[in-house]
Amino acid sequence: MRKNLLFRILLIAVPFAMLFSSCNKKDDMSIDEPQKVDLVFQANLTKPVLKSANLPYDEMLAALDCDWADYGTVHVRIATADQLPDGGTDYYLGYTQVGEGIASDLVQLTPGTFYLTRFEIVEKIDENQDWSEANSKILLATPMDNSAFEDFVTDVLPFEFEVGTYEKNRLVFDVLCFNQQVAPAFGFEWFDYNIVEGDEICVFVNCINEYDRENYHQVFASDMYAWKTALDGETVIPAGDVPYWIIGPNYEIGDNKLVSSVTPMCFPLYDVLDSMENGLILQLMPVFGKTFEDSIIYGDDVLVHISRDIIMEYLGFKTYEGIPEELGDGISVKVELTDDPQAENPRYIHIMLSDCNKPAYFESHSNGSDIADIYALRFDGDNVLMTKILDFSSVGRDPHIAVAPNRRQLYVVNSDNSSQILVYDLYSMSYETFGIGGDVPEKVTQLVYMNDTLFAADMNTDALTFYVLDPDGLNYSEYNEITLNPEVDFSGGDLIAVKDDVGHSTLWSFSKNGTTSYVHEIDIATGDVTQLAQETNLHNTFGAMVFEGGDLIITGHGDDVGLKGWVTPFNFAGSFTSYNPIPDITYTYGDLASPFILNRARPITE
Repeated sequence: MRKNLLFRILLIAVPFAMLFSSCNKKDDMSIDEPQKVDLVFQANLTKPVLKSANLPYDEMLAALDCDWADYGTVHVRIATADQLPDGGTDYYLGYTQVGEGIASDLVQLTPGTFYLTRFEIVEKIDENQDWSEANSKILLATPMDNSAFEDFVTDVLPFEFEVGTYEKNRLVFDVLCFNQQVAPAFGFEWFDYNIVEGDEICVFVNCINEYDRENYHQVFASDMYAWKTALDGETVIPAGDVPYWIIGPNYEIGDNKLVSSVTPMCFPLYDVLDSMENGLILQLMPVFGKTFEDSIIYGDDVLVHISRDIIMEYLGFKTYEGIPEELGDGISVKVELTDDPQAENPRYIHIMLSDCNKPAYFESHSNGSDIADIYALRFDGDNVLMTKILDFSSVGRDPHIAVAPNRRQLYVVNSDNSSQILVYDLYSMSYETFGIGGDVPEKVTQLVYMNDTLFAADMNTDALTFYVLDPDGLNYSEYNEITLNPEVDFSGGDLIAVKDDVGHSTLWSFSKNGTTSYVHEIDIATGDVTQLAQETNLHNTFGAMVFEGGDLIITGHGDDVGLKGWVTPFNFAGSFTSYNPIPDITYTYGDLASPFILNRARPITE
């Protein structure tokens, strides 16, 4: 009869008898030789008393079956303090029946302090091979500290215990029925166990960047989370407040702080397909590397819906078709077959992103000092999470920045020293400073990308001079000069690139004059300047960038702690969004930049 079981394990230590021979003094044990103690692991059957109020985990445990008669061997790992966390000695022990429970064979230890780091009842996978972790199938186990199942037991592992001479030690442990699909809930890494085909989902993610032909198809480094799903009308959304499974990173970060070794990721299914009517949602948190202070640099999250049909095709319950499901926003999902003949599971789910992971956004600020810093920005609801990536003390106090459309280079120029350009490589997390000889603008106040060209602008109060800055040679060449309205101070603003629905490119200038901020459209081909909007609610505006792939504008506001965002056409009162910086930053002045170009789908009206 199969039962849902919870077992209580008793660890008993009894003194090992010392035998002395009066006839043969050579066999006498030295008084300095440590006396060993016999340890016996005893398992007694108790009723399944679940200690957690987490209903999903209660149901998960209740669904597990384990049959006492099937158990063959007790596996324990015992370590000394200097062997923690992963070392120790493994023992595979037989057992004998004791009443309704079992008692293991003896283990002998010298007196001292030890740690029990693994406690399992196991059976061999291959009877012809020796005992090892790889050749063991776990049937019962004690959960680890900080695991999902820790609240179901009295004590968790690792567990410290003392072995004393002539002392009895009794340690009692709870052991839960084990299934490899729930290995993570015990605190075990899933890849330590023999996950069979059908028990897990394997995904691989890449992105396509049309602006980066050298690395057109790029692997996607991210932290991953899986969510159960719910419906909001007809839209599939994540269910609950937290993901039901933390999959983990699909990458490694080396000593040089670069992302490397991006691999497919596999994770167990906790639920049968019948309870996954709407499939699942993968949350991808893109990673760029680490800063000089060892903070991970993240981009904005991407949510990918994996339908039930895709899961069924992957698991082999439906015929393999390999046809992508288009999810919108340039995201597609399909089942593919690996060409690796050694793969146990030949299928994997291929996720493709056209946006190439929504890169981190960068801004610089003064914060009341003479030194500016560069931050990576990540937008999370109404919060903007800021990670410092570069201390700008070696470059200058008033930098202006532009991000290349290929998402790889961040260009920085100090307006007080226009003959010096810093190029920060976003993929290698490194930078170089270049000195530029010859004629250079006296004061570059803006950088902006448009039409595959990096423009440097000298924005004075009465004229706007544009220079083309060759990204390869980093040389300036004068491009055009446009006469500006002398009543508007353009020098403290910012520029963004705009493309309309027929492909015409222009620039928009965001500037301030007294208590009013202005938006002007500048056609650098004709020299035409048109005022689009003026707004007192944007007093002392600084910085501007395009966000969300070209549909949203974000600027700074000198009177507030935070950033302002809106969509066009300009209707400030009805479309403002405020973003709160974390940590708190008081913006004195600065610059914002992203690689996107504003998509202007219709004429702008005031």
